[in-house]
Amino acid sequence: MGAFILFSAASKSVRNSIFGVIKTFFHWKIIVPIICAQLYLSIFYFSLYKLNIWNDSILREIIFFSLFTSISLIFKYASNNDHISSLKGIIQDTVSASIIIEFYLQIYTFSYPIELLIQFLLAFFYLMGVYNKRETKDYEKTYIVTQSLFYCLTAFLLVYSIYMAIKHWENNFSCQTVASLLFPIIATIAYWPFLYIFATICAYETWFVRIFFASKKDKEVYRFRKYQVIKTCKLNLKKINFVSKDFHVYIPQTRQEFIHDLQMSEDRYNNQNNKTT
Repeated sequence: MGAFILFSAASKSVRNSIFGVIKTFFHWKIIVPIICAQLYLSIFYFSLYKLNIWNDSILREIIFFSLFTSISLIFKYASNNDHISSLKGIIQDTVSASIIIEFYLQIYTFSYPIELLIQFLLAFFYLMGVYNKRETKDYEKTYIVTQSLFYCLTAFLLVYSIYMAIKHWENNFSCQTVASLLFPIIATIAYWPFLYIFATICAYETWFVRIFFASKKDKEVYRFRKYQVIKTCKLNLKKINFVSKDFHVYIPQTRQEFIHDLQMSEDRYNNQNNKTT
C-alpha cells in the first residue's frame, strides 16, 4: 500500500486518475443507487432474520457483501452490460468478485481488522480496474498498477491460506465454512432483480439523452418519443441495448415515421433473437 501511494504521488497521470475516481464516486447518480441497494439488501437480511436463518455467524459475510461486493457489481453494471440479463452471468461475476476471496479467507481466518483491510484493498483494486479498463491511455498506468496489486494480493492470500490449511487442516473445515461460501450465491440471487432494474434504468437514461437532443429539446416531442420507446422495449434490457444502437434517432422524423422506424428496429431484434435461439 505504501508503494502504491508513493507511485501515485510521483506520477501525475495516476494521481489525476485516482482523484477523478474519488470525485466521481461521490456524485449523486452513484451515491443514490448505492443507498437504494443497501435498503434493498436490508429487506433481504431482515427476511432471513424473520425466517430464523440469520445469525451472528454470517455477520461478517453480510458486511463484506454489503460494503464491497454489492457496490462492485453496481459499478460493473452501470455500463449497461447485457451480462446482467442472465442470472448465470451475474453469478459468474459474483464468483470472480467475492466467492474466490471468501474461499481464501475461510480456509484460514484472519483477525477482523485484517480481513476488513484485505476486503477493502481487494474491492478498491477491483473497482479501479473496472473503471479504468474502459478509459483512455491516460489511465493505462493506473490500470496496470491496480491489477498487478490485485493479483499479487490474491496470490499471496491463496498461497498463505493453503499453507495454513495444510498445517491446521482439522480446524479449518466445518459447516460454518460451507455456510459462509454459500451466502454470496444466495445473496446474489436475491440481489439480481435490483441490479437488473438498475442496469435497465441506466440503459434507458443513456438512450433518453440522445432522444432529448434529437428532439431539439422540444419537451412535447421528447415525451412522445420517450413513451413510445418504453412501450416498445419495456423491461427487456437486451432489446433496449440492441434497439438503441440500431435505431437512427437523429434522422428527422414525424411521429408516424418515428413509430415505424422503431418497429423496424424491434423486428430486426426479434429476427436476430430467433436466429440465436
